[in-house]
Amino acid sequence: MRKPGRFGKNIISNASGNAMISVLQLALLCVLFRVLDDTSYAAFITAGYLIGLLEIASDYGARLWATREFSVSEVPRTVFHQSVRTKVFYTLLSAALLALLPLNTLSLNGFLLSILIAVSQPGTDPLLWFLRARERLDIEAAVVLASRFAIVLGMAVAAVAGFGLTTLLLIWLLGNLLRMAVETKLAIIQPLFTRSRVSPSPTSRQSFGPSDSTALRTIAAVFPLGTALVLTCIFQRTSLYLLEMHASVRDYNIYATAFKFVNTSGTVATAIFVSSFAPLTKAIASDDTAAIRAVVRRKLVLVTAVFLPACLLGILLIGPLSALQSSESIADVAAVMVLLMPGLYVSCINMGLKYTLNAYELNWQDVTAVIIGIAALYVATIFHGSLSWWYAGAFGWFVGETTLLVSRLSLLRSRQKHDGVPVGVIFGSAAALLLMVMLRR
Repeated sequence: MRKPGRFGKNIISNASGNAMISVLQLALLCVLFRVLDDTSYAAFITAGYLIGLLEIASDYGARLWATREFSVSEVPRTVFHQSVRTKVFYTLLSAALLALLPLNTLSLNGFLLSILIAVSQPGTDPLLWFLRARERLDIEAAVVLASRFAIVLGMAVAAVAGFGLTTLLLIWLLGNLLRMAVETKLAIIQPLFTRSRVSPSPTSRQSFGPSDSTALRTIAAVFPLGTALVLTCIFQRTSLYLLEMHASVRDYNIYATAFKFVNTSGTVATAIFVSSFAPLTKAIASDDTAAIRAVVRRKLVLVTAVFLPACLLGILLIGPLSALQSSESIADVAAVMVLLMPGLYVSCINMGLKYTLNAYELNWQDVTAVIIGIAALYVATIFHGSLSWWYAGAFGWFVGETTLLVSRLSLLRSRQKHDGVPVGVIFGSAAALLLMVMLRR
C-alpha cells in the first residue's frame, strides 16, 4: 500500500489533530461543569468565548497573509516581523473594543489573562503560520495537540484540587507559552531568527520588499482578509440569528442543533484547503498555469469525492437511523439535517473558492461576494412563503451559499483565474443533492 504524500499527510494531520483537540475540549468542559460552582463555571465559559473572539480579531486575516508571503518570500525573517507587528496592532485594537462589553461574570484579572491567552493561541501564532507555508502541518498538529493535552490535564487536575478560575487561566497561558518556546527550538523554524544573506530580486513575488515593508502597508493588506473572515462568520450564523428572532423556541433549538452537527463535518474540508493553500500560492507566484490548474482541481474534486457520497448517505440514512431512537425531537433534528445536506456540500466548495481568491489576492472582491451571499440568504429565509421555519432556514442557507458560489466563480472567471475549477462537477453534484432532498420529502 502506497504511503500518502506530503499533501495527504497534511490533510490527515490537520483533520485528525482538530478532531482530537475537540474531544479534549469537550472532556475538559465535562470535568469543569461537575467540579466548579456556577459562578466560576460561568466565568470560564465567558473567558472561553472572549478568547475565541480575540483569536479572530488578533489574527484578522494575518494568518492567510503571512502563509501566502512565507510561501514565496526569500526573506522569511522580514515577513515574520511584519506579521508580529500586524498581530500586535489588531490585538490591541480588538482588546480595547471588547473592553467596552459588559462582562459581569469575568473579573479584570480574568479579562487580562484572556487577552494574553488569545495572543498566544495556536491560531494567532506566526511560528505556526510559517510551518503551514512550509507545508508541515504534521509538525504543527503534533506540537499543538501535545500542548493542548498538557493544558487540559493541568486545568482538570487544578479544578479537582479546588483551585479557582485565575489558576486555570494561568495554566492555559503557561501551556501556550511553553508550546511557543518549544517551537522556537525546532530546526525548521530557525530561518525566522536568522538574517538572510539573500537579497530579494527585483522580479521576485513579494508584496512588500525591504524598502517598503512598513507596518501600515501590511495592516492595510490584511484588513480585507480579516473583514472577509468576519463576514463569513456572520454569513454562517445568519440563518441561526433569523430563526432565533422569528421562529418558536422549539423550532430554533431543533434547527440550531441540526446546523451544529452538520457544520462540524466541515473540518475535513478545512484540512484539504489549508493543505492546498501554500502549493497554490507557490504555483501562482511562479506563474505555472498547469500547476495552478492541478492544485485547484485536486482540492475541489477531492472535497466532492468526500462530501458528495457522505451527503447522499446522510440524506438516505439519517432519517431511518433516528427512528430507532423513538424520540420525536431526535427525529425532527434528523429531518432538518437532511434538508441541510445540499447547503453543506456547497458551503465546503465555497471555502475552497475563498482560499483561491485569497491566494490570488482578490480580497476585497471576496468581501463583496460574501455581502451578496448574506443578502441572498436573508431574503430567501425571511420571504419563505408557506414553508416552515425549518425549511426556510435550510433553503435560505442553500440559496445564500449558491449565490456566494456563483459570485466567487464569476469573479475568478472575469479575471481569467478560474483554471482548474470543475464547474460541471460542482453544479451537477449540488443539483443531485437538491433533487434527492426533494424526493425524500
